[in-house]
Amino acid sequence: MSNHKYHVGQVVHFSRRRMDREAPHGDFRVERLLPAEGGDVQYRVKAVEGGRERVVQEGQISDQLTLEMLAQSLYEAGNVNGVPWARRERTVREAWLEAARSQMEDGTEDKTWRNPR
Repeated sequence: MSNHKYHVGQVVHFSRRRMDREAPHGDFRVERLLPAEGGDVQYRVKAVEGGRERVVQEGQISDQLTLEMLAQSLYEAGNVNGVPWARRERTVREAWLEAARSQMEDGTEDKTWRNPR
């Protein structure tokens, strides 16, 4: 049984903290679930832009709202036709992911529906 909070293919967002300039930042896609080390499960992630891969512990991302979670929340708040997020094609999802990315960069993350189109 897996204790991983995130799943393969999920996009997570790292925000750089002021004190840690070496920390990853930007959007990363979970590539692989790794076993726990030191009591914390690990993931192999790959940067959406640039393709840099790294291993991170769940504690490094668990306090961050994931990009996909925010995009899904935005989508569901404005979903008038009842099509579930998981059934949406990539082209439709990309617009919502971009809207979520924009909100995360602005620091709003308020889940208020804003149609990305």
